Amino acid sequence: MNLKLNYIGIIAAILAFISLALPWWTMSMSATIMGMSYTIDASVYPYQARMSAMGVSTSVPMNLWFGWAALALVIIGGVLAIVGSILLAKGKMLLLVGGILALLSIIVFAVGLQGQLSTTAGLPTGIGLFGSGSMSFMGTTMNYSTYLSFGFWLALVSAILAFIAWMRHPIAEAAPPPPK
Repeated sequence: MNLKLNYIGIIAAILAFISLALPWWTMSMSATIMGMSYTIDASVYPYQARMSAMGVSTSVPMNLWFGWAALALVIIGGVLAIVGSILLAKGKMLLLVGGILALLSIIVFAVGLQGQLSTTAGLPTGIGLFGSGSMSFMGTTMNYSTYLSFGFWLALVSAILAFIAWMRHPIAEAAPPPPK
């Protein structure tokens, strides 16, 4: 058996799995109170939301239906990319489906998070996936910036690499003709 691995597909799967350990969206806030600077960082992963301030990190209650959906799509897409990178016969189709699932994961995450941000009480209107501004909190003005973070972009790179692996996937060699 001649095993031809599709290394691009394997790298795509590895990057998909690494993306799950990194934040997909971040909100950084800063304020100066009585001459002292304070920062608060909130990060959303597909499976949790965390907030850290003054060296203390805590979980934030948030409806993460979109994150769990993205998590499932990334895991299934990564597994399909690995399996598709090993198989010759059905591997090309598995790589295509894996890339589509990885792409769907970032779309579901972005759309779901934007919907969640627009309905979360306590957040000023206009906070979105990307942005910056200021808000008043207990009489103090806080500057903030929001952006899609490393995990999100790594999942996108993973999807792109899965599509490249799909296009470059080796085809099964034709069986030699039977001897006469």
